[in-house]
Amino acid sequence: MPKLKINNQEVEVEPGTSLLHAVRDMGIEVPTLCYWEGVRPMNSCMLCVMRESRSGQLLPSCSTIAVDGMEIETDSGDVCAARKDVLELTISEHVGDCEAPCAHTCPASMNIPVMMRQIYDGEFDEAAYTVTEGLVFPWTLGYVCPAPCESPCRRKSYDTTMEIRQLHRTVAQRAQTENPELLECPPDSGHSVGIIGGGLTGMAAAWVLRKSGHACTIYEEDEKAGGRWRHLPEEEFPLHVLDAEVAQIEKLGVQFEYGHCVNGDLETLVEKHDAIIAACPDVAKPGGKVFEAKEHKLAVRAVGNGKNTAAWVDRYLKSNRPNPEPKLFLSKYGKLPMPDMEKMREQNENTEAMEVVETELKDLVDSQTEAGRCLHCDCRKRVSCGLRKWATEYGAEKKKYKGGEEQNYEIVGVGDVMLEPGKCIRCGLCVAIAEKYDESIGLAFIGRGFEMEIKVPFDNSLDDGLKKSAAECVEACPTAAISFRNKEDILQCHTTAWIEL
Repeated sequence: MPKLKINNQEVEVEPGTSLLHAVRDMGIEVPTLCYWEGVRPMNSCMLCVMRESRSGQLLPSCSTIAVDGMEIETDSGDVCAARKDVLELTISEHVGDCEAPCAHTCPASMNIPVMMRQIYDGEFDEAAYTVTEGLVFPWTLGYVCPAPCESPCRRKSYDTTMEIRQLHRTVAQRAQTENPELLECPPDSGHSVGIIGGGLTGMAAAWVLRKSGHACTIYEEDEKAGGRWRHLPEEEFPLHVLDAEVAQIEKLGVQFEYGHCVNGDLETLVEKHDAIIAACPDVAKPGGKVFEAKEHKLAVRAVGNGKNTAAWVDRYLKSNRPNPEPKLFLSKYGKLPMPDMEKMREQNENTEAMEVVETELKDLVDSQTEAGRCLHCDCRKRVSCGLRKWATEYGAEKKKYKGGEEQNYEIVGVGDVMLEPGKCIRCGLCVAIAEKYDESIGLAFIGRGFEMEIKVPFDNSLDDGLKKSAAECVEACPTAAISFRNKEDILQCHTTAWIEL
């Protein structure tokens, strides 16, 4: 059996083992974009390169077989530099939105396009989960949020913006009155956090931390939580809405100590808790285990600030130090010309008659109609995109290499499966997977050099080309260039990850 060194550690592998598998068996993560278990190595992305020390060669680990005497470096300086170069060359030609403009603008990071799809499909309970995960107080924000997400909506430049605020308000109201849902918390972590201030910022922080299993106590000097929003005129903002959502925070197990003014009492709280969040001004300076979450005049930004600080505190409690996250890679189409807007509308607008769920509430039916206008300009793999993951980790820059002419917006396919050529990195996985399923038509590389594209041969439809292999092609695609029109990966639906700190 071949014996070799990997990062100066001697290992023995089965004959025929690739370097990629040898390294992964050691628990070392290797970046790949064109490798998929069950199909032949494509050798198209070259992201998985490793260095053979004796020869100095950079080898594609997915197709290089481990042989006796090799000395392999998996993450030395020149290896990482080569991977970054590969990523920057790849993203120079990658055209697409990582985030829908509305979701990117939302200070609380709500997944707005997923909410739209769920409402249109009549999945109101699922939509309630999505809006609560994102906004914490979706009913309250349905009244007091200035809706910054509506301003960049692409639909606005075509006719009128989507009524995003009204939609999450309607969904949240239904959930509170007909099917209130208590979001489950993981097992108790054994950590406790004291939060000074019971405004939206402090309560949003408590909500995130309770969902991470940490015990939370909010210290509020007033008799009720809610801060300045509790003092708005009743005709502008009904207080029963805020009361209902504060009650949800309490049901999660968050403790409230009202009438508690923290003056010289800070040291006592620091000794009592594993971390402190100051969610009101002029109470404590951040440092040590004291963190600051700034209140804000915009309610949705106040919620976002609380969520972001809670993410830092959760990281601190789990590792005793809040490691900074790398800057998240972001690709954007930018402003689309009207012809491309028309293409987007034709491809994504849901105008066909829908199966309306049984309900006496006309506003829910109206909500489905409104949600059908969404252009769905988000990426279906916003969370699990391989290109985004590795570009973020290696700090790849979008504009390092000047790409060719800007590609216009385009979607191929009118059925359930769609292909966005601008997002395709020509890894070839979909071609190989279609071959594996012995598709009668399949996919093929068309053209040569920079003009090469993935297409269905002989002008057949995408659904005809991928009759048996569509699901695996969608799962394997590293950029969501191939996706299902009205579905996204499961991480997209059930996480508020990618909170940028």
